[in-house]
Amino acid sequence: MSYEEAIGPLGVIIICSVAAIIFGIALLIAVCFCIPKCIGYKWIKRKKKPLSSKENGKFNEDPKLSEMSYRSWRLNSLYSNGDDTIHEDTVYSPDLSPPLNSNNLHFNTIDTSSVLNLVPKKKDDVGEKIFPTELTLSLRYFPYCEGITASKLVIGIEALSGLPPKQYNSSIEPYVRLEVIKKSWSHRKRQKLYSFQTKVVKHTASPIFKESFVISSGIPHEMKDWILNIEAYDRDRYANHSKLCELQVRMKDMQRILFSPEIHLFNFHMKQCKQEYGNILLGVSYLPTAQRLSINVMKLRNIKFMPDVPSLNEFNPYIRIIMLNGMTGKKIKREKTKYLKSTAEPEFNETLTFDLPTSQMDTLQFLIVLCSKKITRNDISVTMMNEILSDDDDSVISYRRPKDVCIGKVALGKGVRGVNERLHWFSVFQNPRKLVTSWHTLR
Repeated sequence: MSYEEAIGPLGVIIICSVAAIIFGIALLIAVCFCIPKCIGYKWIKRKKKPLSSKENGKFNEDPKLSEMSYRSWRLNSLYSNGDDTIHEDTVYSPDLSPPLNSNNLHFNTIDTSSVLNLVPKKKDDVGEKIFPTELTLSLRYFPYCEGITASKLVIGIEALSGLPPKQYNSSIEPYVRLEVIKKSWSHRKRQKLYSFQTKVVKHTASPIFKESFVISSGIPHEMKDWILNIEAYDRDRYANHSKLCELQVRMKDMQRILFSPEIHLFNFHMKQCKQEYGNILLGVSYLPTAQRLSINVMKLRNIKFMPDVPSLNEFNPYIRIIMLNGMTGKKIKREKTKYLKSTAEPEFNETLTFDLPTSQMDTLQFLIVLCSKKITRNDISVTMMNEILSDDDDSVISYRRPKDVCIGKVALGKGVRGVNERLHWFSVFQNPRKLVTSWHTLR
């Protein structure tokens, strides 16, 4: 009995079909492992381990921190975290090669015997994080009732939370400024209608204001063109008040408050204010034997003095340096340069010295403030009259001169907030008797 007679003609067809199916599946799997877009190909590539830089015979252009030894990281690189923190044990030697893979700035040595330059390096914008400051705002609208009440809008600044700290170690003193602006959408013009300001709340980053401002005769069809411009400031007793954050609320998005005279509460995330007033070039050196710190004020550029100063003719810049106690924020000593008349990019090239004991390196901080001197006609006339008259107390004319305008500031010290400022400070003490120069941004 033959094999074909045993299984029959139907069995032969079934066996051939099964063999063809198996062959087709095997061929499909083989092709799948060869095509890059197939699942099998990706699975095989995932199993393969990437070759290291030594196995490839090539060196990585951008080595990772985990692939570097601790000694090479400590000597050749300055690292800082994304939250503006710096390792305090970082050491830099000017005789070695420039820092590798530095995220914030790199060193450029002009003359290693006397001068060391710090050149700031711009960060790449990875992505904007949500600013932590949150504003609680209340709105209430009273419609017009004939013979009873006039229409009015009540704006309440309730509270703020999560305000950023000062540049230097001192308590924050926040307040809020509110402006009601009318925007004409046809002509793209803005007109300031009302302006309000809250009280100052001291020693807190989460102030509670609970202040209300009333705007009478508010007509609904006019209010849709209003914009609430809200800005949070930090009062500084030694320099200009710093704008911390800002927010704009369009009244056309708040139409529901017009239909019920109830108090409507809103929580908004404010936007960080990156207001800058220009750049200043500072050279700092420290003499350990004399325990003296010298700050050389060189020059300024890109100064934005308006609207604090109306015109260039009234801009008379000078630099004021205040030595502060980093623990209490109190003023210890103050020095200032001469003032220059009506110049947009002044060059001072003046050196101001301060006694800095070694034991107080970590506690003392220095606040560099750009100011504009106010010169009036009364100052000139009083000076001339005092020269003409005698030196008796009764004959000297007393005149109270207006205060000078503070435009921008920057702080140097171990505990300051800016990364570049801290790196400049550390480099001064890592390179004693050398003048370390760096550009800084006035805020």
